[in-house]
Amino acid sequence: MTKKMMTVVALLLPLAGCSEVLSLDVESPGRIADDDLNNADAVPGLVAGMSYDLTQAYGGVLQEISLASGDLWHGGSYDFGTYPRGILLQEPADWDGSYGTLQQARYVAEAGLKRIAKVLEPDLYERSPDVARAYLLAGFANRLLGEVQCETTVDFDGEPSGVLPRTEHFSRADSLFSRAIAVGGAAGASTIATAAYGGRASVRAWLGNWTQAASDASQVPAAFQYDAIFSTAVGAVSNDLVFETNSRKEFTVFNTMWEDNDPADPRVPWRIVLDNAGQVEKGQDGETDFYQQLKYLTEDDDQALTKGTEMLVLRAEAALRDGNLQGMTDRLNEARAVYGLDPIDVPGSVAEAWPVLRMERGATVWLEGRRLWDLHRWKAEGGVVADPFAEGRDTCFPISDEEMRVNPNVGG
Repeated sequence: MTKKMMTVVALLLPLAGCSEVLSLDVESPGRIADDDLNNADAVPGLVAGMSYDLTQAYGGVLQEISLASGDLWHGGSYDFGTYPRGILLQEPADWDGSYGTLQQARYVAEAGLKRIAKVLEPDLYERSPDVARAYLLAGFANRLLGEVQCETTVDFDGEPSGVLPRTEHFSRADSLFSRAIAVGGAAGASTIATAAYGGRASVRAWLGNWTQAASDASQVPAAFQYDAIFSTAVGAVSNDLVFETNSRKEFTVFNTMWEDNDPADPRVPWRIVLDNAGQVEKGQDGETDFYQQLKYLTEDDDQALTKGTEMLVLRAEAALRDGNLQGMTDRLNEARAVYGLDPIDVPGSVAEAWPVLRMERGATVWLEGRRLWDLHRWKAEGGVVADPFAEGRDTCFPISDEEMRVNPNVGG
């Protein structure tokens, strides 16, 4: 499989101001000597670098996840191999670059926290908004790995591990988000703490702690959103999906479940692109109908890491798991109201409720790199919970071929 890659050395500037949806300015200061980072003045830059790596990780795998999970279909000229057909485990070498990018985001954040702990006084460390943000970013980096990987590897005191279950990352993320809440609270960084509640709610649900997950999710206001920051500024990470669906026609909503969804749904906006003769334009392959995603319109558009509407849908799923169909519907309608959508009726049974829940969650997190994990966890439960789309498909990615070759503790 071939894919367009971009390597950049850059740092994002620290947060200039807080709002419900965060934004950052960016610059490219160039390479910095390692020893120069061992002082308190370097901490904001270190944390900004963590943000850069996390954005690069999300942007780097979004296209593969979108194809593998059915959020988009491939209509282009790039070779994504068997991914659009849901065959993800056949060629681990295809995942080499992506696995490295995902692990880099995790490692840079976790190692950066250790470095910061050595240069800040303990009292300052425990009330630093930069430290709170670093814990938050490390939590999201781990959550991403847990949601994407079938199995994983990490490092313990500089030594690579053997094969570990994906839940290793969810457990790490739980701890990291908890620290972000504690330090963020002490620092008065309410936005960081709220985002950490959202992150922790998700991983606690994935670990089966649905009561705790719903409690955390209730701490996140419906209008809240915390993003991975994309930018076209020099040295930043741009939203490449926009390029591939505007300047090019690599991906399409055609042949996905979403082509049957109302294009006016603000959660899943798309359009059929017509040529001057009124015929449907074709993708880059010259054959596939081009239905253009409209969720991301510019290469500066950010990607949600956690948001209040997702938390309402999470609480809805928790209610459904308790057999509370009215509670599920109430939470879903609260989320729909944020988007100006009409309320839905209470399903007649649990069996009827699960397709509704799956649809509402899928729409809420469309093109945010989250659906593959949803397909995996629902498939594992089976019965009425499982999404029929996942049948016969792989729902996670392998440890990369490169990692298996260089890590002496990974067999095979």
